[in-house]
Amino acid sequence: MNDRDGLADERALARTYDGGAYEDGWAATLDYQAVMRYASEHPNKGSHAISTALEIPRGRIRPWVDGDSKPDAVRGVETARKHGWLEATYGDPEFAPLNTLVANVFSGGSIATETYMPSFALDRAGEDSHVVDALEAVGLDYQLAHRDSDDRGTEARPTEDGTVLGRVLAVLGAPVGPKAEIDDLTLPWYLEDAPHETKEMFVLAYLANRALHQREKRTVQIQEQRPKSYRDELAALIQDVAGERVTSGERMVTISADAARSLGIRPQFSD
Repeated sequence: MNDRDGLADERALARTYDGGAYEDGWAATLDYQAVMRYASEHPNKGSHAISTALEIPRGRIRPWVDGDSKPDAVRGVETARKHGWLEATYGDPEFAPLNTLVANVFSGGSIATETYMPSFALDRAGEDSHVVDALEAVGLDYQLAHRDSDDRGTEARPTEDGTVLGRVLAVLGAPVGPKAEIDDLTLPWYLEDAPHETKEMFVLAYLANRALHQREKRTVQIQEQRPKSYRDELAALIQDVAGERVTSGERMVTISADAARSLGIRPQFSD
């Protein structure tokens, strides 16, 4: 356990794992920690004695005590802590790329329902995309792959420890599974109390994937076939960051020319 708590909760992360014989991954984690603590304090005790003392079935703890086995949840928590993801909070260099990647799950990526493996669409910058910078900043290697349909471009997928990253992003509020099927989709909970810089980074990462520029106007639009409550929430966030008018309409969020200038958005037109 670490004495510093970040925004990604250790218990919530553990509960994204199947607990096996336990109710959830956190219950398995607590028993594992208790067993390892008792074993360190009583080095001459074997699995049978520890099982009796802690009243935990011996079959569960023997692989922990007599081998190097660990519950999947424990390995996941240890991996996340190794990367500094669990201690990261507002203002920390470790949190900035996590915030960026959460924004990209909402705006151009996904987290697989069963495996929690994330994938991120690359914006116009391609391999120079901010997504690639964020993956490198969290300390993960990645591979580039074409999406299933040619018109959907290329995406970046983390390799080793990618599923742990996906679980951390989910704990931070990133949606898991097809976003169009989530009726109560909302923006990440941590944005409510976040400083301006965190909100701004989220908004700019979001817009890098979703901003639609119009030739005859200086307004910018985001097309969102999602619940109206989500469009309203997104518009309010962007307006809060820009300090200028942003409106939510039918299927669209419209960023006024003043708001676009405030956000530093430059017109980008495709041929």
